[in-house]
Amino acid sequence: MGGFSHKSICASTLVREILNLFPALLLLVSLIVPDAAAQTNVVIAGVSIPIPPGMNRTTDQRIEMTVPGFKGGQKAYQGGVDPNEVITFYQKRMPLDGWNPYASLVTGGGLLVYTRNNQSVLIMVEESNGETTLAIMVGTTNP
Repeated sequence: MGGFSHKSICASTLVREILNLFPALLLLVSLIVPDAAAQTNVVIAGVSIPIPPGMNRTTDQRIEMTVPGFKGGQKAYQGGVDPNEVITFYQKRMPLDGWNPYASLVTGGGLLVYTRNNQSVLIMVEESNGETTLAIMVGTTNP
C-alpha cells in the first residue's frame, strides 16, 4: 500500500526530546522579547510602567494624587545603569505597550513623554556621580 510509515514513540522518549529542545526555546524567546525576563513592572496611579533591569526604588514612599477628573503619581529609581541605556529601553519598550511618543529631549539622559488614551507618562533620566536616577510621573484624566 502507499508510502506512509508510522513510527511509534514511547512517552519517555518524547519527554526527553522536548527537554532537549527547551534551552533552544528559551533562547528563541529571549531574542524575540529582549529584557522581558529581567524587567519588572510597577503600577503608578493605576498605570503599569516597565522598569529597566538594574534600577532600584529609591524610597518606599510614593506620591499619588487623586482629585475629581485627575489621578497622578510619581516613583523614583536609582542604579548603575548607563543613562543612555535607560533612555533606549523606554524608546523601545513603551511603543510595544501601546504608548505613543509625544516629546523628547535626550542628551546624556533626558526627558521622554508618552501618551496613551487619557494617560500621560513623563520619564526623566539623569546621571550624577556615576549613579543614574530615573523619575517616572504618570497622570490620568477622566473625560
